[in-house]
This record gives sequence, C-alpha cells and structure tokens, in this order.
Amino acid sequence: MIDKRFFYTILAALLVLVLCFSACQPAEAETVTATVTNTATMTATRTVTVFPETTVEIEIKPAPIHKVQISIAESFPEQIFVYINGGYLDACTTFNELKEERSGNTIFIEVTTRRPREAVCAQVYGYFEENVNLGSDFTSGETYTVDVNGTIATFEYP
Repeated sequence: MIDKRFFYTILAALLVLVLCFSACQPAEAETVTATVTNTATMTATRTVTVFPETTVEIEIKPAPIHKVQISIAESFPEQIFVYINGGYLDACTTFNELKEERSGNTIFIEVTTRRPREAVCAQVYGYFEENVNLGSDFTSGETYTVDVNGTIATFEYP
C-alpha cells in the first residue's frame, strides 16, 4: 500500500514538471491527460496543455561599454591591444560578436550582445571582458582614436 503523502508528492512533482515544460510557449497546443492510480484506490487525473517547440527570435543590440583601455606591447614592431569591459543587461544576454573597422586614424569596434526576444529573465547585470589585437599597421608619431560603441580612447603610436 502506498502512503497518501508519497502519492500526492509524486503527483505534485509530475504536474510541476509538465507545467515547467509548457510555460513560456506560443498558443498552438496539444492537450495531454495523465492519470495516476495507486493500490489504495486513489486516482488522480490532471489535464495539461503541452505546447510544441518553437523558433525563438533573437534580439541583437550594441553592448553597454564601461571601460576601454589601450595597451602597447613591447614587441617589434609594437602591437596595439584594446581591453574592453562591457555589460549584459540580464541573465539571458550573452556576447554576440565584435566587428572592427578602420577609417584613417580612427578604429571603430562594434560589440553586440544577443538575447531571446520577449524572454523573461533574472534582472542580474553581468560583465564581460574582451581583448582585441589591432596589430602594428600604424604610423609612428600619429595619434589614433578607438571608438567602441561610442566610448572613445586615444593613443599615440611610438
């Protein structure tokens, strides 16, 4: 004979599991009925709507940038490195990509993040760090500007 508390605990766990898998899904659904019976003549029936798997839309945005720092490696020729410290707005946001473009004495670096559109996420701010090697294709004595999502840093190539 199965204990009533054990029976209801298992039933509750089953229902929570089914609800967790069906929570945050679109409207097209399939109805599933589960029946649990034990030897003590207790029967419980629960009908739950289960939603099919869907494609998640991804939202890509420029990352908030907190710090941009230029380092010149003591090598021959000298190499320029950019340290970037930025943020994730919530627990669902992750690093997407980093694009680099050069125009004259200005280097533009675009850093983007990605997250599922309309996702409900923990509002926990996170941080990331990236190091970018800009190489050594610079003219000695010239001043250069590095623009990372609107945060500016400058350096003079030795």
